[in-house]
Amino acid sequence: MPARMVKPDTATAMNYKKILLLSLGHLSCDLNSHALPALLPYLAAAHGFDYQTCGFLAFAYSAVASLVQPALGLLADKIARGWFIPLGILMAGMGIGATGFLSNEYVMFASLVLGGVGAAVFHPEAARYANLVSGGHKGVGLSIFSVGGNGGLFMGPVIVMLAVGGVPLGSFTLGGFGLHGTAAFCLLSIVMACLLFWRVSAWDMAARTPKAQSAQSRASNDWGAFGILSGCLLTRMGLTVAFTTYLPLYWQGVFHSSASTGNLMLIVFSLFGVASNLSGGAAADRWGFRRVIRWASFLSLPILAVFPLVQSPWLAGVLLAPLAIGMFAPFSSMVVLGQRYLCKNMGFASGITLGVAVSVGGMFAPVLGWAADLWGGLAPAMHLLTPLAVVGAVCSCFLREPKSAE
Repeated sequence: MPARMVKPDTATAMNYKKILLLSLGHLSCDLNSHALPALLPYLAAAHGFDYQTCGFLAFAYSAVASLVQPALGLLADKIARGWFIPLGILMAGMGIGATGFLSNEYVMFASLVLGGVGAAVFHPEAARYANLVSGGHKGVGLSIFSVGGNGGLFMGPVIVMLAVGGVPLGSFTLGGFGLHGTAAFCLLSIVMACLLFWRVSAWDMAARTPKAQSAQSRASNDWGAFGILSGCLLTRMGLTVAFTTYLPLYWQGVFHSSASTGNLMLIVFSLFGVASNLSGGAAADRWGFRRVIRWASFLSLPILAVFPLVQSPWLAGVLLAPLAIGMFAPFSSMVVLGQRYLCKNMGFASGITLGVAVSVGGMFAPVLGWAADLWGGLAPAMHLLTPLAVVGAVCSCFLREPKSAE
């Protein structure tokens, strides 16, 4: 039976200018959280922090950013304002940027909590606006938006390397201003916040038109469907975070490659992931969000089962491409479905899909590490990913069509 063409939304035009600006805002927000791990060694060396203190500081940003998002999402649903977007970026950048000028770990903790709250303020409202300006191409629109966040994974450490550590080029060092180089994060957040604040006032008016408000008032939440989707999302995040966390170490420990080779494989996998995210969004607009989630879920199963058995690093490298498709392609579909299931609380849905799911999914990474220590290596521990993928695939079979306001 041929694939059913999914009828797009009534407003079919996607505003590429706005969605790209939101994606750039997502990049400028998320690069702060990804900069923190690269910044911690400099803070530890300068202030004599131990591992526990470093973990304490990392917890301040990531846990707060993830766990506060649903509450702030509910707040955004009640008093949604476009200026939440630049405010969140400004707070996130200031929280990280101030750490280079502080010496007390408790004051740093407070500063990083501010940054985490900023990230939590940004994501629900920005994802809601990304949905709004995507028109009838929400799969592609949310993919472009989420790729901006993926870009922060690369840009955060790069800015730390340039602004704080410096890059030696023979007798000349490019950048490298010491800990005061964290001021770069403050400057970037100010520039991006000003740009977005200037633009979003008109978006506020569009979001509160009588037509948009009437459609929302006729809609109803489907909490049961959102619960099933959460099962898909949590397992997907668990797979993605655990696999990417240990991928460089896997190449070192199993294939006895160098650290640089392991990092290269992570970069390759991440690039495949970005491409898969975008193509998955386009596929969802054509064939449906639920179908993309199911295809991706069942694609992951055999590859994850076989991957730990592969003895050749070349074959394992080839398997990274379909694995990236299975892990990254359904992400924007899950965000859009979450917003449609909870169409009266899109901010809350975005807070769960973009915040809590990542945090809870990340809890599986230590479990995989514990299993690797207990079982004598990452290869046997990787078999734990297969049952997790089975749970996600089963949940995907029960996803149902969102309710819509007529």
